[in-house]
Amino acid sequence: MFAFTSAVFPGEWSNQWIETIVPDLVEFAFHARKVNEFCGLMNHPFPSINVKLVSISSGDPGDWETSYRNALNALMHMRSFVVGNTHSDHRRIFLASEANLITVYIRVSTDKFPATTISIFGLVNCFLNEVLPQVRMKYPSFAF
Repeated sequence: MFAFTSAVFPGEWSNQWIETIVPDLVEFAFHARKVNEFCGLMNHPFPSINVKLVSISSGDPGDWETSYRNALNALMHMRSFVVGNTHSDHRRIFLASEANLITVYIRVSTDKFPATTISIFGLVNCFLNEVLPQVRMKYPSFAF
């Protein structure tokens, strides 16, 4: 997931790119949530996930989720979603392409809560830099 949030892809690949990202993101969220449950981290004070690698200069969807736990729950209970890409004008790689894009967020609606925007990078960053160290401290014999 981390690689998806920092990779530039040509705009013509948008549909295929999203078809690749969504199952991986849902699988990541499921497993990350299970790690929290199995390792007793459900009440851990995780830092904000409202972290992005790139800024959105126009068309920001707003309502950015800050809670790691709420973001995982939203992904597990989503009824609809939109994957959000932003232009990578600072790092054009595909010169003949209509656009160079980076996947930044997923906007999720559930049956119980209003729509929220989740920074995919922020979610993965929290898992790698907060969850895994907590797991390693609590269970030093676990191997990943």
